[in-house]
Amino acid sequence: MAIALLLSGCFWRSYPRQATTHAELLKAMAHKGVDLVVLGRLTAESMPELTYPLERAGAFVDAAAARAGAAPPTSLAALRALCDRYRALLDALDRVRRAERGAAAGEQLAPALAAVDAAAAEVRRALAAEG
Repeated sequence: MAIALLLSGCFWRSYPRQATTHAELLKAMAHKGVDLVVLGRLTAESMPELTYPLERAGAFVDAAAARAGAAPPTSLAALRALCDRYRALLDALDRVRRAERGAAAGEQLAPALAAVDAAAAEVRRALAAEG
């Protein structure tokens, strides 16, 4: 039992750094994805580069939720929301890349990108509030 508590403590000690890393990576990859669509360079073959960070962040959220039990930190809900916004952006990227390029693509993707940026900022705010 003591080993389980020790390992759990290690997880939560590194949680803020890991959550921040996932949030920043999702934000950066969202911007990269939009840039690729605007330039007409996003293909179906390059989508895994954008989906992999979401898979890793989702696995981290699931692991943290399992460890948190009934009292998850606010930042975990914010990170889950960021994953949802990023997933919505990926869907938009895939749809828009087939029909648009340039400024028109950027305009269509702007709301989804802004939602990812806002969700990433909320993760940072929640982490800061948690100390």
